[in-house]
Amino acid sequence: MCLVLVGLLVGVVLAALPVAAPPPIPMRIQGQAFDRLGSPLPIGTPIRAFVDGVDYSNGSSVQNGAGTYSLLIAGNSKTNANVSDTPTSQEGANLGDAVIIAAGDFTTSANVFQEVISWSPGTVVIANLNLGSAASTPQPLKIQGIVTQPARGGNQFVFVCNPSSGSVSLADYYLELDTPGTYQGARFSLTGVLGATGIARQDLPSSTWLTATGDALKLVYRNPGGAAASAGGRDIVVDRVEFNATSRGTLNWEPGNTSLGDAAAPGPGRLLRRDASCTDTNRPSDFSLTTEPGVASTSNLTLGISSPTPGQTLPAASVVDLAWIMSDDVFQTGYVHVWANVTIGSQTIPVLVDQLGATSVRWTTPDFTGTAILKIDAEDPFGAHASATSNFALTRQTPLALIVAVLIVVVIVAFLVFAFLRARKKEAPPPTGPPPMPPAAPSPPSTIGPAAGVIPPALGKKVCPRCHTAVNTIDATCFFCGYKFPDATPPP
Repeated sequence: MCLVLVGLLVGVVLAALPVAAPPPIPMRIQGQAFDRLGSPLPIGTPIRAFVDGVDYSNGSSVQNGAGTYSLLIAGNSKTNANVSDTPTSQEGANLGDAVIIAAGDFTTSANVFQEVISWSPGTVVIANLNLGSAASTPQPLKIQGIVTQPARGGNQFVFVCNPSSGSVSLADYYLELDTPGTYQGARFSLTGVLGATGIARQDLPSSTWLTATGDALKLVYRNPGGAAASAGGRDIVVDRVEFNATSRGTLNWEPGNTSLGDAAAPGPGRLLRRDASCTDTNRPSDFSLTTEPGVASTSNLTLGISSPTPGQTLPAASVVDLAWIMSDDVFQTGYVHVWANVTIGSQTIPVLVDQLGATSVRWTTPDFTGTAILKIDAEDPFGAHASATSNFALTRQTPLALIVAVLIVVVIVAFLVFAFLRARKKEAPPPTGPPPMPPAAPSPPSTIGPAAGVIPPALGKKVCPRCHTAVNTIDATCFFCGYKFPDATPPP
C-alpha cells in the first residue's frame, strides 16, 4: 500500500513538471545524384539540404559510382500544437518548408539541384537529383563585411566579395532580412558589376535597416528560372551571416537565430568582416572585428561644463538644468557614454548613469546651503575618456526674497486684471436708451365757440368766442380782441 501511495505521489510530481517535446524525427531523402549531362556525381560529392540558407542536413555525400546518396534533414522542435518549444533558436526545418538540395555547402561553389522537397517529419522520400542549368546557377558571392553603426553617423553599409574568377552582375542579387515568424523580410537590391576576386561596398537604405544589436543578413540570388532551373526556379540564398551583441543581444527569435551560430555584432566604428580571401566555412569564426574603413583607430574626446559655471549660486530645493558640451574627433556624440555626479561633502549623488550622447540633465537640488561639485565623465567606443568638474554653491531663498517675489507677482496680476477690465470696458457697446416715443397725433382743428366748462354769461351779456370775455349783448365787436360778432346789430 505504501509503495502504491509513493508511486502516485511521484506520478503527480512528474506530471506537474514542464516537459520539453522530443525533437522531431528527421526526414530522409535518398536516391541518385546526377550532373547536368545525366552522369552520376563523383563519389564523395557533398549533398546538403538548405532552408533559408541554413544547412540542416547530416553532412552526407555520394556513396558510390552510381551516384547513390542518403540524406537526413533535421526538423525544428515543436509542441503538439505545432508551436516551437525553443522560440529563441531554430534547429531545423518546419513542416512544409521548401528544402533546397545542393551539391556542396555554398562555401566554394553553388551547384543546386532542380528538385525541391517539402519537409515533413519522419518521411522517407525517394528522389533522384539533377543539377540545375548553368544559366540558373548562382556564383558563390559572400557577405564580406558589415558596418551597422558608422562612426560619424549616416546609413549602414555592407561589403560583398566575389571569390570566383569571373565578373558578376550584382543586379542578379539582393540582400534580405528575416523577421520574426517569416523567412521573407525587408529586401535591398544590389547594383553594379563585381570583378573577379573583387570587393564592392553597398550602402543600405537607412541607418537602422539592420538591427545593430543582432540580426540575420542573407545574400540571395535572383533566379531567372527557365528550363531545368536550379531549385525549381526559386531564389537561392548563397550566403547568410548571423551576428549578435555579446551583451544585451537581440537576435533571440526564430527564424533569425539558427544553428548556424552567431558572430559578434560590430559596435560603433567597427567592421565585422571576413579575411581578405573571403574565406567561408559556415562558422562564426570566419568573421572578426576591425576598425571601420576610413576611421582612425584612436580618438580624442573633449568635455566642458557650461552650467553651472564655477562659483555660480543655484537655489536650494529647486529644479535646475545641468549642461555640458563635448566633442569627439572620430565619433558622433550620440555614441559617447556619459555619467554625471554631484558631490556634497562626503556624499556623492548620481544624477546621470551611462546615458548615450547626453549633454544635459534636469536635477532637483537638495534643501541645503553650502558648496557642491558637479563632475561629468564621458567615454567613447574606442575608450577615449574625458571628465570635467565645476564647483558651485547652493543657497536657500531668504524670507525677504520670498516676500519681494510674492509682491512682484501680486503687482503683475493686478496690472493684468486692470488691463483686462479696461479692455473689456472699451470693447463694451454703448448703453441702449428707451425706445423713441411715437410721433404725437395731430391736434384737431380748433373750433370757435364757447370753451367747455365756461359759465354762461349774465343777463345782458354775451361771451366772445375768441377770447371768452363777457361783453355787452349789444356790442358788435369784442373790445378786448376785436372779434366781430356775426349776429351783431349795429348801434342806432
